[in-house]
Amino acid sequence: MFRLCYALLALLCHCEPVSDSCGTEACAASKAKDFWAKIKSEGLQLNIRPKVFEEKSFGGLPARNRTAMVLSDDVFYGRAIMKIPRQALLTYETGRKPKLKDQLTRFLFEEKKLQKSFNITSEDYIHLLSLAYTLIAERRDSDSVFVDWLKATENATVFALQLTHRQQRVLRGTTVEGAIEEMSSRRDLIWQTASNLTFFKKKPVSMEEASWALAVIMRHARVVHPYQDQRETRDPRMYIFPLVELLQVALNPNPVVSIGFQEEIIIDGKREEDVVLQIARRDMPKGEEIFAWPGRLSNSEMIARHGFSFRENPVGIGRNLSQPPSWSDNKESKGRKEYDLYNCSSLDDFEMRFSERGVPARSFIRCYRISWFISNGWYSPALKNRMRELNKWPPPEKYTKSDWLSWTQADAELNRVILEYCQYMRQQLKDTMDANTAEDFRHSKDPTDRVLWHMRSEESRTFKNCVAMSKKIQL
Repeated sequence: MFRLCYALLALLCHCEPVSDSCGTEACAASKAKDFWAKIKSEGLQLNIRPKVFEEKSFGGLPARNRTAMVLSDDVFYGRAIMKIPRQALLTYETGRKPKLKDQLTRFLFEEKKLQKSFNITSEDYIHLLSLAYTLIAERRDSDSVFVDWLKATENATVFALQLTHRQQRVLRGTTVEGAIEEMSSRRDLIWQTASNLTFFKKKPVSMEEASWALAVIMRHARVVHPYQDQRETRDPRMYIFPLVELLQVALNPNPVVSIGFQEEIIIDGKREEDVVLQIARRDMPKGEEIFAWPGRLSNSEMIARHGFSFRENPVGIGRNLSQPPSWSDNKESKGRKEYDLYNCSSLDDFEMRFSERGVPARSFIRCYRISWFISNGWYSPALKNRMRELNKWPPPEKYTKSDWLSWTQADAELNRVILEYCQYMRQQLKDTMDANTAEDFRHSKDPTDRVLWHMRSEESRTFKNCVAMSKKIQL
């Protein structure tokens, strides 16, 4: 009787139970519509539209029509191509689950349990987990304002983790031989460490959710540079842009063509706006295609992650790292500051990577020479004025300056390590491929087989050309 009276009273007063959940698709859609209307009022500006392009066959993939994103209007130098309010992004800081945000803050950043319990210190893994759990929580929310984007990414996968045992054999001996183990360990880390968060206590994170979150981050997260006044102390981070329109933006490995995103606080009238911008570096006409940067990935690494490669990629094949003995992890040390003068500010610059013609990366040539001069007592600040010579490879037949002996010795050592690595990789590629498997993949019509065989063939040509070039150099 009491319940009946209460129900009648609530009806007469038009009272409704207070709830954060809509409970119906129509209500969820209305919630999303209101959210995006608010984001637009706060300055959302995309300035892009879809356009279909014909694409020729390449890299084992057939010719096809692809939908790209082009400018819907002219954009002049220094103006924003895109302006996205920071609250429209999916990051741990902007997460819409306060309880999860608090737990992530304590677990990853305050108590640093990842370092203490799992012996993981890499910032990449810390931000991977913060993004993964934010994504999973949003995916579970039936009222998510990102419902359209979540539906569009529900089948996201990491290429390397979908390979059959037969196809995995093609990765053996390549520079991405460890890609499956690397991706699996990241997926397992997401799955296993979730138990440290009480947010997921009632419904533990599943392996399927961990796999999906990893795939979305690997395929759709984009590098965002920090605010201008933080760039000396904070590295760029990967953020998720949950806008359906951006899923069609093609990737391009050339950082000159693909324009990065940056955080800024701008003034619009009397209001401050915390936004992420993509700024035009030149005058760009209406209809020009825009691109996103995939990160520092070689063609082999692109295939392992995305399942395709590029016709031209400035990031060469290879990953072997030659850390100089004089290197310091302390960015404020005198030695590191000296390396910074030559744009050798990261260990990435000491990786041996090669173009398909066998030419080593210019950054590696320059930075290895500088490290050799420092380690062997031949360094001089005057080298800052010889950047062209530091970048040049193959070296000249004869140096004309008084320090010719030190340069010749540095080049001899540099050529030795290059030759040893390329010979090792070429032999490894030969030793890990038998005639029957090669014949099987060479004539296969399966799209995945063709992509994998293209990758292996490109690596074989790269290291063959590298060996030939090194043997021609006379020092």
